[in-house]
Amino acid sequence: MLEKRSSENIFEWAIKQNLEDLRMTYENEKDPKKQSVYLALYNYSLAKKQEKLIARKRFVR
Repeated sequence: MLEKRSSENIFEWAIKQNLEDLRMTYENEKDPKKQSVYLALYNYSLAKKQEKLIARKRFVR
């Protein structure tokens, strides 16, 4: 099992990445297992950025 500290570093890294770069890495990866990891990191990063945006006071629903 992955140490909690290591997994937190992976998630922090994903959030700092450009979404377009993560998407392109996912699309260009040939190994299906690695591709699924990049897709999961992309989705996680996207969700966190959306949460941050929605939390803004000026966000209109």
